[in-house]
Amino acid sequence: MKKKSIVIVAAVLVALCVATCFAGCSSAGRTPEQIKEAGVLIIATNAAFPPFEYKVGSEFQGWDMDIARAFGELLGVEVEIRDMEFDSVLSAVSLGQADIAMAGISYSEARDKTVDFSDGVFDSSQMIIVRSDETSITNAMDLEGKVVGAQRGTVGHLLAQLDPEWASDGEGGFILGEPSVVTPYGTAAEAVQALANGSVDAVILDKMPAMSIVASRDGDVKILDQSVFDDEYAFAVAEGNSALAEWINNAIQTLKDNGTWDEITDKYFSEEGTPEGV
Repeated sequence: MKKKSIVIVAAVLVALCVATCFAGCSSAGRTPEQIKEAGVLIIATNAAFPPFEYKVGSEFQGWDMDIARAFGELLGVEVEIRDMEFDSVLSAVSLGQADIAMAGISYSEARDKTVDFSDGVFDSSQMIIVRSDETSITNAMDLEGKVVGAQRGTVGHLLAQLDPEWASDGEGGFILGEPSVVTPYGTAAEAVQALANGSVDAVILDKMPAMSIVASRDGDVKILDQSVFDDEYAFAVAEGNSALAEWINNAIQTLKDNGTWDEITDKYFSEEGTPEGV
């Protein structure tokens, strides 16, 4: 009886392992071949980051989302998009809950220790947003002693917290003044609304979402001309999943060669690189 119980338990454990692997929850994530076999590519995103990812009704739209669908076409599979908080996007691929993280993710050496990145896909900058009547904040150093908001887990949040990987000036100081308080918000739009309401003095946000959100408002906030930090977006997969990372890099080149990349970029950005109305 005892031996039979052990056999049953072992069988259950094997079944669970098989189910887990089918769901893509291996330590290194699913390979392109496994994704094809499953018939679905799972994307992790934070759909509150226009023009890269956002929702119109129940439909996901944006630059990243259209590229994700183009990836699905190249693989010959369906695309499932999973919307979550930004600070959960990278852990989703690490835990096997998604195949690719596509959410305006800036590359960094620290992040590269927990996930693998594709080649760079988009140049970005971190900008400061203030109220339109603000005169005491004209650059990053003026954030000294201010209350600063940011979207939780983003580079703007890390900069406001004076994370040394992002905020160090390389000479023992920082590239921005030290805020008195840093307040994180679930979305960039919530952070900007808090700014308009007077809850924070400034918001640090990626350039394109900043431009999109500010343009959608009634002139109550503005973006300072000088960037705080320049960075580069990339797509992320589970650490060690070199097969999928290599496939993504090849797929990017394919989309560039056949014109799809430019078509998607033109859809969401003007010739000057500014976001179209979203």
